[in-house]
Amino acid sequence: MPQPLILPFRYAIVEDGVYRGAYPKNRNYRFLRRLKLKTILALIPNQPVPELLEFCQQENVRNIHLQVAKVKDNVPLSYSKVVQSIQIIIDPTNHPIFVHCLDGANVTGLVIACLRKLQMWSIPSAMGEFLRHLRGGVISSEESEFVEKFSAEIEIPRVIPPWLWGGHVTFNKHPTLKLKFLDPTMIGQPEQKQQKKKGGLNIEADDKKDYLEIVSGNYDYLLFINLSTPFPLYILNTMPTDLLDGSLLNLLLTSQQNMIQGGVRSLKKRKYQ
Repeated sequence: MPQPLILPFRYAIVEDGVYRGAYPKNRNYRFLRRLKLKTILALIPNQPVPELLEFCQQENVRNIHLQVAKVKDNVPLSYSKVVQSIQIIIDPTNHPIFVHCLDGANVTGLVIACLRKLQMWSIPSAMGEFLRHLRGGVISSEESEFVEKFSAEIEIPRVIPPWLWGGHVTFNKHPTLKLKFLDPTMIGQPEQKQQKKKGGLNIEADDKKDYLEIVSGNYDYLLFINLSTPFPLYILNTMPTDLLDGSLLNLLLTSQQNMIQGGVRSLKKRKYQ
């Protein structure tokens, strides 16, 4: 009689090819084998047990151990360990990957919450997911603050998975994190292709005064971009420039109907030659 498939405790699918859960036991190995893993990322205090290492060797799975202390009264993670973890997770060459800590809750949850920030999730959404995997159903102030203050530099591989920004970069600056691209040509690829095709030129204005100084140029249309939203290139309005005068611009900048989560942080217009 075949053995049953037993999922690791707190097992969940994070994204396509990315899984999370608690420390896998012998009874979970048959299930993990079905995932055809390439990598297991262990966020635990000590080296994985010999049985797990033997399983990884038999299945040709790379086991990466990042030492993280047990959860007590504070957050045991450091931002450097989170950065290491995220860079491993977003590298498609490591997929499929299983990420685990001791219980699959706090440590793994914090790493995934910070990953969600990279994906431009809002803090409430990221922490809501974090909450679903906790034992007591309560997020400590230290954990919430840890995610909110996470603003480290992330190294982006030359190829990214489809679930990260749709598989390509459509922005020039991340709203909360510093990014280092191993392939600089990845930045703003769709915009670059469109500009090359039409011979366009982008000009940015950081405030209303700067914008009014350059708005008299010969432009086809304007893009009002809000950088405070989860998706930084959120288009608030588009219109031909011949319809735009000072009073209308002032109205667009001050109208609550055209502001989202704090209002227009930056304006951008595209000029075609």
